[in-house]
Amino acid sequence: MSMRLLSTLVIATICSFGALQGQQISEEQAQKLFNSEASLEEFTKAAEEAAKAGVPAQLLAEAKLVWGLRNANTDYLTKILPELEAVAKNFKVEEAAALGTLDDFNGLISYIRALDAGKRGDETALKKHITEAFWLSPEQGELFGSTITNFRKDQKMAKISVDMKLPITTSKGEATTLADQLGTNKAILLDFWATWCGPCMNLMPELRKKAELLKKHGIVVAGMNNESDESKADEVRAKKDMKMPWLVEPKGSPFSEQLGIDSIPRMILLSPEGKVLFNGHPNEPGLWAALKKLNATIEAPKEESEAKN
Repeated sequence: MSMRLLSTLVIATICSFGALQGQQISEEQAQKLFNSEASLEEFTKAAEEAAKAGVPAQLLAEAKLVWGLRNANTDYLTKILPELEAVAKNFKVEEAAALGTLDDFNGLISYIRALDAGKRGDETALKKHITEAFWLSPEQGELFGSTITNFRKDQKMAKISVDMKLPITTSKGEATTLADQLGTNKAILLDFWATWCGPCMNLMPELRKKAELLKKHGIVVAGMNNESDESKADEVRAKKDMKMPWLVEPKGSPFSEQLGIDSIPRMILLSPEGKVLFNGHPNEPGLWAALKKLNATIEAPKEESEAKN
């Protein structure tokens, strides 16, 4: 018995401990290996302990694959590729914990190659490997398709330079700019929202936590109301007790148009030069991957780790 990976960017809890019965692994080891909240350090320690305890190489490889996908850690996934390829040569369906077939396993190996190609900006290699991934594991089509979409978006974003000195206002009607709000900090994380957007309003508590957490790392978090309505924005600021910079996008939505924001909530991470470091949903693991590039010690709050898994 095994469970297949869900076809979403956000990898769900995959391992059914019942599927591991009869294999050389205890429930405690399984819980550590497939712990959705584990940091890289915690997971690495659990994997080393499991290897010493004699846990099968295939099961260890699957656990590593799951951890890397859950955390959108392309560097880690690329690093373990040789191990995954070695396991694929002797893959046993009856011992699978997270993947049902060899094609599923090889499909994700091709997917990792595609991710690595995308990171290097090699469009030809990405197209080759993502096509292989689709062919081997079409059930993961949503996951693979989103990689193509994100690559194209990243290519577009790489050419964009946001005007950090464009005049905007706070919800109090005070004149300011993104450069003013950024000051001498490393980056500014903008949360685009509107009062009519239910998910936006529901994520306000998480936005407040992000602001508190990232402030000590030199990253400014600010709300950006895209309704061009200072009174609405300020009402929400007061009601939700948002103490971070609370900004209002100018009429004509110049930022939304330039950044291709066609749905909200949306978060944009900008460098002091106006370069786009992240453009996506607040709960995408890629946000934390982008933040960690600014400071390796940044970790997502436990609540968000649970939400993305």
